[in-house]
Amino acid sequence: MSTMQDIQKRAAILASTRDALAGTLRDLQARVDALKRAELPRIQRNARTVAADYSRLADLIRDNRELFAKPRTYIVQGLRFGLTKKRGKMTWGTDQQLIERIKRLAAAGDIAGDQLAILIQTTEKPVAKALEQLDGKLLKKLGVTVEADCDDVLIKSVGGDVEKAVNAVIKDVAADERAELAA
Repeated sequence: MSTMQDIQKRAAILASTRDALAGTLRDLQARVDALKRAELPRIQRNARTVAADYSRLADLIRDNRELFAKPRTYIVQGLRFGLTKKRGKMTWGTDQQLIERIKRLAAAGDIAGDQLAILIQTTEKPVAKALEQLDGKLLKKLGVTVEADCDDVLIKSVGGDVEKAVNAVIKDVAADERAELAA
């Protein structure tokens, strides 16, 4: 059986290797950021050209709608262009006001009863956060089972600037190793 000292030593080793990985990732990010800064003027130039070309094509399509009666769209070099039906946007005051109007029109016979159920959504569902406050006996009476309510291993860096990147790399490496073992 291991002692707490053995476990603490192993944790210190893991912390050191994680710090080394975090340093490598910081260096990589710095190089990526420098490359982005170096290429930014060219990216912005290209983006302005794309925006201008997009605007010119949109104007041509708008000014020549009759050319898009049938077919309504064309594809050239992987770019689809033409006309498409724009979805209308519905707006109303408040939900409660609209519900009251729907009910009033249903009572007057303008809206059928089966339509009423479709137009107004009524939702009843248990509230998990509230159920968490109940004791185990009552939850059992309700037929609620609590899964994975036990201790689990926790290994997490306390500081966390690069935590997500480090975890992602570790996860990828672990997945690659599992794939190699399966093959």
